[in-house]
Amino acid sequence: MGVFATAFGSELQSDGNVLQNAKLVYDGSSWTLENNPAAQWPTDYPMDFYAYYPYDENVTNPLDITFNIQAEQTDADSFAASDLMLARTIGVARGATVCLMFYHALSLVDVTFTPLEEGADDVRVQLNDVCNSVKVNLAGEELKAESDESSRGSVDLYLFPYGSGEVSEYRAWVPAQTVDEGSQLLKFVYSGWREMYGNTLQEKLSLLSGEVIAMESEFVGYLPLTRITAGEFTMGTPEDESGHSYMETQHKVILTKDYYIGTYEITNSQYAQFLNATGVADVSGDLSPITAEVEGFGTQTLFEKNPNWNVRYDSALRKWVPVLDKTDVPMSHVTWYGAKAYADWIGGELPTEAQWEYACRAGTTTAWSFGGDYSMISEYAWCDENSKDKGPSEVGQLKPNPWGLYDMHGNLYEWVNDWFDNNYGIENLTSDTVVEDPVGPESSLYKVIKGGSWFNYWHYLRSGYRNVYFPAGASDCNGFRISFPAE
Repeated sequence: MGVFATAFGSELQSDGNVLQNAKLVYDGSSWTLENNPAAQWPTDYPMDFYAYYPYDENVTNPLDITFNIQAEQTDADSFAASDLMLARTIGVARGATVCLMFYHALSLVDVTFTPLEEGADDVRVQLNDVCNSVKVNLAGEELKAESDESSRGSVDLYLFPYGSGEVSEYRAWVPAQTVDEGSQLLKFVYSGWREMYGNTLQEKLSLLSGEVIAMESEFVGYLPLTRITAGEFTMGTPEDESGHSYMETQHKVILTKDYYIGTYEITNSQYAQFLNATGVADVSGDLSPITAEVEGFGTQTLFEKNPNWNVRYDSALRKWVPVLDKTDVPMSHVTWYGAKAYADWIGGELPTEAQWEYACRAGTTTAWSFGGDYSMISEYAWCDENSKDKGPSEVGQLKPNPWGLYDMHGNLYEWVNDWFDNNYGIENLTSDTVVEDPVGPESSLYKVIKGGSWFNYWHYLRSGYRNVYFPAGASDCNGFRISFPAE
């Protein structure tokens, strides 16, 4: 800690005090003034002491100390180094023990949320756009830190190691300040680049000096992602493939850019987070359509409620929640517009049909990514052979494809971004056609769905199989996953 001292009753000065930013260090048994080894009590009169923690060798003026919290409080040392504490004691007699009662000058923000699934340990939790600097006058009438509102930034929180295990607990020290209503204080960063903000504050939040501000939060928008490397493949199916149709003409596709795609289909719990974060309103009735504004398309139906399979509005909690025990079951009865609205909110997009099929095939050329023998299909896909309860099953329970993607075959059909036509939106399509980064036709009555569902048999679960649905249609067989550009 840093210590200043003056003769009893003397005003603390900007310099020339009896002790001038002396560094007081405790080694576990005794205290030592490291940079004032010859310091002595100058008279028989009492002394006044002023102290602060943590020590800063650059402090010269006790009447004007600038303290900046660390932007990354991600370990025990950096977290402790951001805990500004202040103390003073007046009239200590010579030979007496100097007792300093320290005051926490900053606010401790404590954020807890339900731990994420295994493999999500790369998460950083941040406080977004907060004041990060204070001014301190150790001789002021009140011993406190004044926030410097002109200095702002993000702060990475410390994963506190002594939690119960039932929640993840993150902490950070920040100057006392008021966070305005409508602000997004929390930000989550994962996979090294993905950023998602927490829920918008519904009222002003006062962060007070010396107090712990406890916040319970959901980690909104976490998606396990798989990076797909750019490459080329043969899209469509050969004429001798069982189930081949005229809509599946083979042609060469070159994808020139890497991209990420969801390792799993979007679940009910993930879709409920989106509805809560964007304030989508409920409509009474178990099977009611839920509508909202969709960018570029006006008011559209996002999904139809189903009391057995997707999400419901909990009036007591005042939020959307998964129905029954269907937390990790993929979101069904969702329209293409509902899938797009989620993609817009999370900062991604629906994959193109070419991106989807390339990721599904995962370097294979057979009817399914696991080979050409459909007798193995129940090991990889929820379909008519093994689906339970006449509906989709929890994601990620069967074997993944060679690139680690789950449920690309079966469980739910998946909306892609493309409008549909028989020739993939390509004029004069032949088996000799080569295209780069295709996006399908400009418009149509239908959107493409891929992958088959829990209801279908093997024919509909082939990598190159194509099906269609009205974009405003909601089916118990349709869901989606999200992609992101790798840039």
